[in-house]
Formats: sequence, C-alpha cells, structure tokens
Amino acid sequence: MTREGAIQLACLYGPLVSAGLLAWSVRPAKWLSIGLLFSLAWIAALLPWLDAFARAAGLWEYHSRAPSLAGMPLALYFGWVIAWGIFAPLLAHALGGRLWITAAVLMTLDLRVMPELRPVLQLHTWWFIGDFLMAACLLVPSLFMSRWTESRTCVGFRCVMLAPAFGGIFLGIPLLVECGDLPGVLSRWSWFSGSLQTLFSAAVFALSIPGLTAVRDLALSGGGTPVPLDPPKRLVTHGVYAFVRNPMQLSMTALLLLDSLFLRSLWPVILALIGIVYSEGLARWSENQDMRDRFGTDWTRYRQSVRAWWPRWSPRIGESCELWLDAGCSPCCDVARWFHDRRPHQLELRDANEWEGPPLGRVTWRHPPSGRIESGVRAIAMALQHLNLPWAAVGWTAGLPGVSHVLQICFDAAGTAER
Repeated sequence: MTREGAIQLACLYGPLVSAGLLAWSVRPAKWLSIGLLFSLAWIAALLPWLDAFARAAGLWEYHSRAPSLAGMPLALYFGWVIAWGIFAPLLAHALGGRLWITAAVLMTLDLRVMPELRPVLQLHTWWFIGDFLMAACLLVPSLFMSRWTESRTCVGFRCVMLAPAFGGIFLGIPLLVECGDLPGVLSRWSWFSGSLQTLFSAAVFALSIPGLTAVRDLALSGGGTPVPLDPPKRLVTHGVYAFVRNPMQLSMTALLLLDSLFLRSLWPVILALIGIVYSEGLARWSENQDMRDRFGTDWTRYRQSVRAWWPRWSPRIGESCELWLDAGCSPCCDVARWFHDRRPHQLELRDANEWEGPPLGRVTWRHPPSGRIESGVRAIAMALQHLNLPWAAVGWTAGLPGVSHVLQICFDAAGTAER
C-alpha cells in the first residue's frame, strides 16, 4: 500500500472507529443523537466551502488522485466530518459538557496530525490560521448545536444554524459537485453579464424569503425546528404559514430550479422532483398522522383551508393576534386607521395604554398563544402578514434579521424612535 493510501485510510477509519467506540461507551440518548445529526449536517454542509476558501487563500493544497469533493479528497472530507460532527460532541458529553476543553483537545490533535498528512496535504506558511478559522466556524458552533439540542434550549440559534446546514447540503453540495471546485463556481458565475448577475442574486434572495421566514416563525412561535425529529410544540398558522403549508419545501424547490438554470444542468431539476415526490408521498402521510395526533382538529381545519404548494391570496390564521398602538399618538392612529381600512384577518388593534406590563416604547405585535412579541418594524412586518399576499410578502422581507434592523435605524432617524 502506498503512503497516500495509508494516509487516506487512517483519515477515514481513525475518526470512524474512535467515534464508534466513544458512542458505544456514552450510549447517547434520543436528544443527544439528534444533536449529533444536526452538528454532522453543519460540518458536512460548510466544510467543503471553507476548505475551498482556505486553498484559494494559499493556506494548503491537496495532491491526491483519489475521488474528491470540490478538490478535497473524500477520505479526508468524511474523516473530518466524523471527527468534528460526531466524535467531538460525544467527547464533550463524556467530559461533562466542557465544550471549550473539547475544542482545545480537538484543535491540538488537528495541529499535530495535519503536518503528518504529506504528500496528500501540503501545508503552506500560514496554514494554522486557516485551521483556527475553520475550528471557529465549524467545530465550536457544532459543539454548541449538539449541546443546545440535547438540552432543548436556544431554539432560535439552532434554527439559525439549521437553515444553512440543510440548505448547504441540498443546494451547496450539488453546486460544488457540478462545478468541481470554487474556481469552477466562479467561472460559471462569470458567464453571466452584470445585469444578469444582479437579477440572479435578487431571485435567490426573493425565493429564499418564504423558507427563511418559516424557520423563524417555527422557532419563535412554535418553539421548535423545521426538522421532524425536533418539531415545534405549537401549531403555527400565522405568518407565511397562513398562506401556504410547505413554505420551506416551496423555497427549496424554486431554488433548485434556479440552480438548474445557473448550472445549465438537469440534475437540480431531478433533485427537485425527488423532493416533491417524497414530500407528497411518505412524508405527507407521516406528517399528517403526526400533526393530527399532536394538534387534533386544529390541524385538520388548517389543512383543509391552506394548500400545501399553491399560496392563498388571503391568509387563514387559526388564532387571533394583537397589534398595540398608542391612541394618543397621531402617527400611531394613522397606522391603526390604515390597517383597519384593509380589514386584517385575525388581527386585533389594541390601545397601548391598556397594555398590562411595562410601558411599550414602540408599536407592538403579540401572539398570545406563544407569548411571542415583536416591536417596531418587526411588529409592522408581522401585521402586514394579516393582509393579502403582496402585503404579506413585504412583511416577510421587512421582518428578516438584518433587513428589519436597517429599516428600524432608518425609521428611528426619521423621528419614530422609541418613546
């Protein structure tokens, strides 16, 4: 056996055997096992991209004739994914939840092993900087993801990480496979003119909005994630779910079709069709049964009034929400009158002076069943989703993290700051 073959076998089976032995020792319970799945998805989706950026920055390079993913030998890829996605969270659990000690142990091992991987891996002068950056972006977040899932806490942060994790697996990995590596992706991008690049970027952003909004609503209102293994505790029927039952699948399918145009390939179309068949077949049957068992007639009514794939023009919300505005404030009265004239569905306009609790400084939207509260721009964004589909789309966009913060700063500068 050549040295290259021995290195690749060691990189793959070393982490695999170590993770297996540690799993046998730890005997992970249900929620730790789900946490391992989530951390594995995080590493698997983002590792090839960060590795490609590290190679583009001249930190290291590979010399191998073995099969690869975006230029990274598959043995090293899977070994790294297992080491950081499974072995590391199991080790943290065995050490009593000491995440930073676990990260230090894995980084020390990484710094010791990587120079021994020549000639498969050729390191350059500042290679350790790339290793530290990858640990900060991959290893440490995956440890926290596993811990939060096991303890069933920080559902918002978990959803923030799950979106790029599973999106990266279903969209990013096929993109790298088709293009070969990062330069291949950039080469495909350069085929488009400047106006087409702008149009394509806008389309990606627009088609992502329903899915991202759905993830946020499931976390903040439902108290869970989009993954069936870690489902929401409450049935969510407002926001994007008031218009369509499968917003995430809709976004993913649309993005795969757009990916097909970008790559000029039928593979993304085939993946989209497989997803639709799975969603409408096994997944639909199991989901209906699970939702009926957990939410009873509320789910039945919701399923009958909201279509799975084709959005409604007007929302169908199962529970009433509230928009609190100061009746003594002239701009607030104008906002209240504007909403009242458009007859929002299941939105009750309330006087902020009747609020029971600390005084409100901004217009506030509240979802009583979950206790979710949004204020300022995000409150208006949620209220817009009680109107028709075009206004709801404005609300979905304005309510996105980052977008809502920029808009809030602009409105505050215009004189609508907190009072």
